[in-house]
Amino acid sequence: MKAHHAIPAQYCFALDFRNYKERIVHYSNISVLYYQFTTSVLDETVVVADGCADFQFCCDEEYQSAVLWGSVIAPTMISYQPEKMYCGIRISTSVSRRLSFLPYSEIIGRGVPLDTIIKADSYLLDDLTSAVNFSSRIKILERWLKESGVLDDYTVDFIDHCVDKIINSRGTMRITDISNDIGISERLLRKKFNKSIGMSPKQYSRIVRFQDIISDILYGEKFQKDNHTDFMDFSYYDDSHLIKDFKFFTQMTPGWFLGKMLDVHITRDDTAGLIK
Repeated sequence: MKAHHAIPAQYCFALDFRNYKERIVHYSNISVLYYQFTTSVLDETVVVADGCADFQFCCDEEYQSAVLWGSVIAPTMISYQPEKMYCGIRISTSVSRRLSFLPYSEIIGRGVPLDTIIKADSYLLDDLTSAVNFSSRIKILERWLKESGVLDDYTVDFIDHCVDKIINSRGTMRITDISNDIGISERLLRKKFNKSIGMSPKQYSRIVRFQDIISDILYGEKFQKDNHTDFMDFSYYDDSHLIKDFKFFTQMTPGWFLGKMLDVHITRDDTAGLIK
């Protein structure tokens, strides 16, 4: 999979909130995940590391907001307005780092009000609030992304190649081997990667390895067919590493996590997109 098309999962919105929906749209150059949910009396959730940027919009006449979130490194509690409709956009790591608004490394672990970094369409939030359904909101967000330049073509560079290799190896490829394949020193790779993505290649590889198993749990037919019990054939050398990462990224053991996911049903619709 190319780095511009890899979109990790965030199960928290489906777990803690209501009416979660998502749809991944594949454009010619990148893929974008659109989603929406409604908060309940419970107005907070714990997001997990994914290496991606999220745009989130509160679609409520009395309380409208637009926030750009960077990836967290460790589980982080995020608060929302209770009983409100939110919609969002998640873009890949390679696209996130190219946002022209500000260096992506500066928003790792935090959210920034969108109106402080970009002149947003004054009607965007009104349009999202008045939209009648999820599909209508996707069309509005597509238009905004196009006008903002997020969907523009990109020139692939060595950071993209590095991210590609990490993703396609499911986070198991050694950084030394990646630097040798790309043809630059390991020291320079680490320096450039940190500056561009806001974390080390090792940290990012760990996130990718964890997200690989999360995606299989949420969307994988084989894993679901095995009744959510078989952890074999994943990107971990042994159970101790898997348990360690589960505890680090979710604050749960694998068994506890699977128990909570039994009542969570997420369908990721895939469609081809064409913006005129």
